[in-house]
Amino acid sequence: MPSPAFIETERTALRPPEREDLDWMQSVFCDERVWGWGTYPQPMTGEQMETFYEDTLADGESVHLLICVDADTDDPGQVQQRTDRVGLVAMTDHEPEQGTAELAYWLDPDAWNQGFATEAASRLVAYGFDQRGLRKWAARVVGGNDRSVAVLERLGFTREGQHRRDWRLDGEWRDTHWFGLLRAEWES
Repeated sequence: MPSPAFIETERTALRPPEREDLDWMQSVFCDERVWGWGTYPQPMTGEQMETFYEDTLADGESVHLLICVDADTDDPGQVQQRTDRVGLVAMTDHEPEQGTAELAYWLDPDAWNQGFATEAASRLVAYGFDQRGLRKWAARVVGGNDRSVAVLERLGFTREGQHRRDWRLDGEWRDTHWFGLLRAEWES
């Protein structure tokens, strides 16, 4: 049984990933529409996913939360539960003494264009500012990932710069674009 939600939004429940979620996560990471656009240069094997879980997801230093939505049910009398996993949102590279963290997110392609990334990322950004005392969020996007750029722009992030030709995808070198959001910008 999945752990309870850590954060709830209007349409999503955000909860920590568990070992039982790794097969689903691996299946999404192996989708070519997903893995190349993030910080993962190739699909993950089961062993790599287990290592990722131990070293990153369960490390206690970052915040990784599965984005869950209402499960479909054929029974109109059954209460909807937010158990269908559609993606992940994360606070990584948290530097408490600097008051900074990096925002990351990905979605199963079946959940694209429904606003789930924006809703979940918005709630995690608010959590970072309100509960973790962040003064600034950063985010990076591989050039050509227009969906991800749109999420950041909806949240009020500003493009701050780029690392030229530093990410290889589909046989070509792409720029990585960096975005930032200051607490004062979020509050206004």
